[in-house]
Amino acid sequence: MAKDTNMSKWLTKLKNIKHIEVYAVILLAVVVLAIWLMPMGNSSQTSTSPLDDANLTTTAEYALQLETRLNNVLSAISGAGEVQCMITLDGEVERVLAYSNDERNSSTENTTSSGSSNSTSTSTSNKEPILITVNGSSQPLVLYEIMPDIKGIVVVASGAGDVRVKLDILKAVQALLNVQSSQIEIFVKG
Repeated sequence: MAKDTNMSKWLTKLKNIKHIEVYAVILLAVVVLAIWLMPMGNSSQTSTSPLDDANLTTTAEYALQLETRLNNVLSAISGAGEVQCMITLDGEVERVLAYSNDERNSSTENTTSSGSSNSTSTSTSNKEPILITVNGSSQPLVLYEIMPDIKGIVVVASGAGDVRVKLDILKAVQALLNVQSSQIEIFVKG
């Protein structure tokens, strides 16, 4: 019984506080902000981490990754049999670097004895890449990488002699890599 009276007294006091809804919303916002700002696990595992050289992709590595994944999917197509793919890329992997901007503005105003004034302003800007030190060597900070477009794909499959299988391979490559059929050639493995 004592718990009920204490609880009802507490609820009565709570109801008498002016603008309690505002306080509740502010408290909720602070809690959400605190959770959002908390570090989440090990951030060095992200694929765009600038501090890990292993995450920087070369064009050849990118093409090999695509070929391996495409081989795995196409060989699972019914009747395709053994599959080999080769992908050519249009250009190189482009790295977008982080830059520091140093802007300086200065102005001078001269007034002559006759009362006329002359104002001069100068603005200088210096943009340099941000360098980080990893394992004793300095390198630019990479924000993200832009992968090159696919130029062409050759697929060699033992089951490509069957028109249905060839069409299935063509559809799969188009769907997976978002390329036109004119960029894809499919041959029978001999």
